[in-house]
Amino acid sequence: MKFTQTVRYTLILSVFCLLVFPMKTFAAGSTGIKVATISLQEVLTQSKVGQSAQQQLQSKVQEYQDKFSKEQQELETLGEELEKKRSVWSKDVLESKERDYQMKMRAFKTKTDDAQFELKQLEKKIMEPILKNLHEIIAEYGKKENITLIFENTKKGLQSRTGLLYAADEIDITNDILKMLDSRSKK
Repeated sequence: MKFTQTVRYTLILSVFCLLVFPMKTFAAGSTGIKVATISLQEVLTQSKVGQSAQQQLQSKVQEYQDKFSKEQQELETLGEELEKKRSVWSKDVLESKERDYQMKMRAFKTKTDDAQFELKQLEKKIMEPILKNLHEIIAEYGKKENITLIFENTKKGLQSRTGLLYAADEIDITNDILKMLDSRSKK
């Protein structure tokens, strides 16, 4: 008896769901879903605030490259010397030189790893407020224009696309968002 009631309840619930969900889909179609696309990469690379952030990061990268280039050159020279004189040096001298070279290489790797970590932290510090502002602008634009969905459009080859395979150019809002971001960042 109890089993029959459970089956009956499940059947009624299933029929109800089949009736309600198609109507919701139909109702959404009749109200007119509006879809848009945006290339966030394009907005970030072409906006004034994005270009400024990129310049800041690039100057820090250049600073590190200048700082480490001399040490890297010295290590390369030391490595070449080690290879050339390997057969000439005694076993003790060779082991000592190799140990010294390995220690210098580890120290150099530690410095470059620290620099990479610092660059990632700087990028996060610079980009976080920009991305937050961009997210707010996109949401504001979507509400103002009654857009239901906004998709990321990488505008690259098919291999780099993850979900959006085609979008008509008419629904691309990249330039509008770019202008809004630039105007808001002037204030």
